[in-house]
Amino acid sequence: MKREQTPLILVFSTAYLPHIGGAEIAIHEIARRAEKLRFLIITSRFSRGLPKYEESGNIIIRRVGLGIKFDKWFLPIAGYIAGKKALQGNKSVLLWGVMISQGTLAAYFLKKRYPKTPFIITLQEGDSEEHLSKGKLGLINYFWRRILSRADGVTAISEYLASRARTYGYRGDISVIPNGVDEKYFEARRVISRIKAQELGISDAEKIILSVSRLVPKNGVIELLHAFYILHTRNMATRLLFIGDGSEREPLEERARAWGLGRAVLFLGALPYEELISYYAMSDVFARPSRSEGLGSAFLEAMGAGVPVVATPVGGIVDFLKDHETGVLVKPGDPESIANGIEELLTNNPLREKIIKNARALVIEKYLWVDIAKKMESILLEARV
Repeated sequence: MKREQTPLILVFSTAYLPHIGGAEIAIHEIARRAEKLRFLIITSRFSRGLPKYEESGNIIIRRVGLGIKFDKWFLPIAGYIAGKKALQGNKSVLLWGVMISQGTLAAYFLKKRYPKTPFIITLQEGDSEEHLSKGKLGLINYFWRRILSRADGVTAISEYLASRARTYGYRGDISVIPNGVDEKYFEARRVISRIKAQELGISDAEKIILSVSRLVPKNGVIELLHAFYILHTRNMATRLLFIGDGSEREPLEERARAWGLGRAVLFLGALPYEELISYYAMSDVFARPSRSEGLGSAFLEAMGAGVPVVATPVGGIVDFLKDHETGVLVKPGDPESIANGIEELLTNNPLREKIIKNARALVIEKYLWVDIAKKMESILLEARV
């Protein structure tokens, strides 16, 4: 098939790689596998160190803005202009907005200007219901309703987010297509990763508790640190690794020092996505006691890598995590409950092995990117007709 005959998907996302989040990873994993399509990803630049234009295989990245942290506020207009230019040069085009944010607002404006162009929205939001609703007269409420009213189709990564679309007035068909896991996570080598652990000063006798997330209140990071302190008082030989950055990092570090945790807690910052697999492989428990969650790709990655998960029954987590079957559920905002859940997985080997086996089987059955990408490619092709 000639390149000019291949359908073009205009992807609108407020952020994209190298910024790491569920939405950014999903776009990358789907686009690189959907070989029947071309993708033009229109996103904020955020940094002058990032190129305005990149092309690899069937993916083009167009970063717009001044290369500053406020670029996302210019994206509705700058993204509209970039999208309009692409529409004028192509006959077979579809608009794909990922998350209802500044990027999808640009797609919404294009849909109003070119109403015959198909417009698909994928909901990836992990914010709480309180944040999403903001009252009936709130701006977020208003834009969700306006943007969804123009959509020709909606996909959601969880039943929770599909329900949210209904709450905000969408009455069309909704396909639940989750985020996934790369097959390489099943090949994670624990022995090699333990060598990396030793480089971090972690002995073989110490159990590793891993959390991968933005260090923000919604991810329950303060509660996790408190739970770890409780484990520390129980004289358990454990280390806590935080991978990620955010507004709570400094308060977390201060509290860790105040509680005398010292080197027992390591703050590794935001790491390149391709490095995360080795940290999953070295870990004994993955814990993220979220207050809200659209789905939670990091949980699935941990499950694929054979790391038992401690989580809370919020948002899309309940789609895949069944208590004492595919993970351990704990009470949101309750450090004692979180500590008990972690301790149970560290000390109950039969339960641990059962959860690892069940969780990996579930990921293989429902959450591999190779299968998810095919489903999304089919939806995008059908919507274009």
